[in-house]
Amino acid sequence: MNFEYNGNLLEDERINLVAKEIINAYPDITLSKAKEAAMLEGKISEKVTSKDKLDRLYNIMLVTSENKNIVSKIYPDFLKLLKETQTEDLELYLKIAKVINDFLEKKSEFPYVSDFE
Repeated sequence: MNFEYNGNLLEDERINLVAKEIINAYPDITLSKAKEAAMLEGKISEKVTSKDKLDRLYNIMLVTSENKNIVSKIYPDFLKLLKETQTEDLELYLKIAKVINDFLEKKSEFPYVSDFE
């Protein structure tokens, strides 16, 4: 997925850019859901971090959680990025990943980050 610098854009422009990046990576996602996920994301003003990427993938799964088929397409990318990541927040994302797996196996509801803070 592309993660372009967008710190100089107005909010609507930033949301549209991020939504376009999401749809390019995951064409099954509707424009409205892509925009909804983009609204949850902050500006990218400097170098893109693993946390930025994990947050975006989580946000996409969150807004599409009513469609497990879409979540199941994004989840492997989330896991792959987790394996490649060195961040102080890794423990949080590992916990979230486990509950998303449980969600996909119909053992739990989709997790909210606030449940782990």
